[in-house]
Amino acid sequence: MFETTEVVAAEGALDSIFKEKASVVSFVKERYKRSEDARHADEQRWLRAYRNYRGLYGSDVQFTDAEKSRIFVKVTKTKTLAAYGQIVDVLFGNNKFPLSVNPTVLPDGVAESVHINIDPRAEAATSAISAAMGSPEPRPYLIDGDTELKPGETLIDLQARLGGMDKKLEPVSEKIIEGDGTTATTVTFHPAMVAAKKMEKKIHDQLQESGATTHLRSMAFEMALLGTGVMKGAFAV
Repeated sequence: MFETTEVVAAEGALDSIFKEKASVVSFVKERYKRSEDARHADEQRWLRAYRNYRGLYGSDVQFTDAEKSRIFVKVTKTKTLAAYGQIVDVLFGNNKFPLSVNPTVLPDGVAESVHINIDPRAEAATSAISAAMGSPEPRPYLIDGDTELKPGETLIDLQARLGGMDKKLEPVSEKIIEGDGTTATTVTFHPAMVAAKKMEKKIHDQLQESGATTHLRSMAFEMALLGTGVMKGAFAV
């Protein structure tokens, strides 16, 4: 058995492993040989799985002079295709690439929710109630009681917390208050959720343009056939 988890790092001036070129060459060759030998068993297992799936005889099968072939029951192919079908059903159950983006419990850099009162009489009523109760009025511009402008920050920076909804809510920005609405006349928006779904939409567009669904199906088949499936790619941000 080969210990593939062993890590050897040459650090510091006192380490003498890389003092000569020959040492570097021998070190690289030794590590390469170890990696090559370590995956030999996996490669043989992949080859056996492929031959069983295709119904091919291995090199260990020898025929006598009186026979030309033997019965090969391709049970492996049946089970492989059944497993592949189940995996695809799970991955593409919603008829789209299995990837979603959702906001965190405490979004950073964008407000979780904001609300606005659409009742034209609400502002006058709120001012009257606040004056009678002696409680401060809700502060607009997404400034709650615990939020303060940081050095060099402006109200525009605070409004950026609206995420992708800043342009749509700009005409009523003076009436927007952070937090969920609590009355029937308030409308609540969720900038964090909107930003997350816009990111999800962009990612899905890139995946569609790159044919990611086809590559994922191929990876799922290799995973069912060989026991290992790998998918990789570069996407713009």
